[in-house]
Amino acid sequence: MTTTEVAAGYGAADAQRLRLMAICRQLGHIAGQIGNSGAQGVVTALLDRMDSDAFHVMVVGDFNRGKSTFVNALLGAKVLPVKATPATAVITEVRFGESPAARLWREGSAEPEIVHTDELTALITVNSKEPDQRNPFVMAEVTWPLELCRHNVVLVDSPGLNDDVNRDQITFAQLLKADAVIFLQHAIAPMSISESDFLRDYLDAHDPFFVFTYFDAIEEAERDDVVAGARQRIIGLRGDDRDESRFFFVDAKSALRARVADDAGRYADSGVADLEQALERYLVTDRHKVKILAPARALRGLARELDRNIPHELELVNMDAADLERCWEAAQQPLRELEAQARQISLDIQNQTRILQDRVETLLGGYLASVSDEAPAIAAEVPLTTKLTLNPLQGNVAKRAEQVTQEIAAGTARAVEEKVAEWVTGSLEPVILQDLEKLAERMNAQLDSFEAHLDELRISLTGVRDAGRAGERQEEQPITRFLSGAAGLLLGGVAGGVVGARFGAKEALRTVPITLAMYCVWMLTPFGVPTLILAAVVHACIKSRQAGGRLETKMREAVGSEMATQIRLAAPKRAREAAQAFAAANMEPITREVTEGLTSRIRELTRSVESAQEVRRQGESRVEERRAELKQLEALLRGAGDDLGDLVEELQRL
Repeated sequence: MTTTEVAAGYGAADAQRLRLMAICRQLGHIAGQIGNSGAQGVVTALLDRMDSDAFHVMVVGDFNRGKSTFVNALLGAKVLPVKATPATAVITEVRFGESPAARLWREGSAEPEIVHTDELTALITVNSKEPDQRNPFVMAEVTWPLELCRHNVVLVDSPGLNDDVNRDQITFAQLLKADAVIFLQHAIAPMSISESDFLRDYLDAHDPFFVFTYFDAIEEAERDDVVAGARQRIIGLRGDDRDESRFFFVDAKSALRARVADDAGRYADSGVADLEQALERYLVTDRHKVKILAPARALRGLARELDRNIPHELELVNMDAADLERCWEAAQQPLRELEAQARQISLDIQNQTRILQDRVETLLGGYLASVSDEAPAIAAEVPLTTKLTLNPLQGNVAKRAEQVTQEIAAGTARAVEEKVAEWVTGSLEPVILQDLEKLAERMNAQLDSFEAHLDELRISLTGVRDAGRAGERQEEQPITRFLSGAAGLLLGGVAGGVVGARFGAKEALRTVPITLAMYCVWMLTPFGVPTLILAAVVHACIKSRQAGGRLETKMREAVGSEMATQIRLAAPKRAREAAQAFAAANMEPITREVTEGLTSRIRELTRSVESAQEVRRQGESRVEERRAELKQLEALLRGAGDDLGDLVEELQRL
């Protein structure tokens, strides 16, 4: 796309966003005039989302695949760390700014530290001497005059995968926020087992840009075969040419040198320019659709609910005061029954959450207990960098022995963590997804029954039936209406998965595996052997005065046995904590959102009656005035609904 076309595309997209925000404000005004505070809250949240939401393009891949080099090529300068060993230790976000600048956030700090961009590499690079050491910073932000990021786009460079469990979890957590993904691989050996697993388990709901680096290292005569092979592997995993236009074979190093030298021809030859243009096309079309279609649909549902309410409001105002009082008195028992039904639905969801939490705890606890038996065998195979010797001339024997013991313990802990992560993805998550299917079915039936009883109560009060609009409501199931409002859009995780599991919304479902893994994979080294036990192991082994090789074997056996005991003892507590965290972060928001939805619907019915009674008390002139107001609001609402429907159709055609 030319610069003019890109600008025009962004202009059209921004015009649609502003148009949707105008409709949103109009619906908020209508809700305020009616007196529906719940709808006003939804509108406010949606406006905040549309006004401030950035679009995150995340660069992911195994370590040493050239992610930072690729981002540097886009920046046109060596800003991010690049090394032959794993380099990037923290998430780095690149945002648009007229002048280069950098900020770093420490863990737990509310304010960032301002640093020069030249200092960034030294501060966020993995410590090669102590690669397991956590970086003191948790995030870096670079502002740069990168045209790609001008329109509220954030380019995210991530730590390499499959090097360190903690850094993997940093990447997985950030992936929850990603709107688009650039998946970097090595062109010489694409789609390794780990990369295939990552694509299948974490990127299925995305349409990634597949970027193969180091293409320049492949002989010209072999390149066609390499391209065909990479395509075939991905098609085998993802189906027929789903990603046909998203394969790019690049030379990121040459692209970086070309940008530094301001050589447009060499930059174009590198292949990175083609990818940059494809990203721009995506950002002015699909990006826009992804970002505003969900709030547009939520607004359409809100407009329909308001549209259903106004005829009832009109009829309530038209009723004789005595008739209204009598009907409302007669409605009290059905209203109490409706409130009881709402409470029962909330309690049932809480009970289902406890059942799901217990299931996670039982399954995870059982697996942790069983994996403890593997600790001795794992400890026996842990590679060591410290050489063990009993020769006093080669340094402090006890200190070297302690270092060896710590390496064995840390390596065993990492291997166990990886096994737990694999089990969560392959065994626990499918079970949870099946339970979510059942929960979604159950909730749909309950919420459908609640809405039917609420409609019956409205009809008993006013006699107004909205059968003409009933068909529109069938486009969405009840659970979608309760969870896809303003708050629901931000739930993600399993709350989104409940909708996705029932209705096939992959975009919602994609967050479930990551969220589960985050709570079930142990960060740091929770199964590491305590210091006192380490010292005891070292002392006992040295005291045995065995030769170096036999001493190392003895130490491996001792550490493996102790870690097996530690894992077995810790399993119940760890499983309980993980299950509680999972429920608190994912299931409890469902209960909260549904409970608020049930309460607000009953509250709105009560408000509409009380509003009509107050209007009646103020006399006939006020009644006439309110009738005119409601009819005007009804006309405005119809117009806003039509505009919204047109906009949704436009977005769906993109």
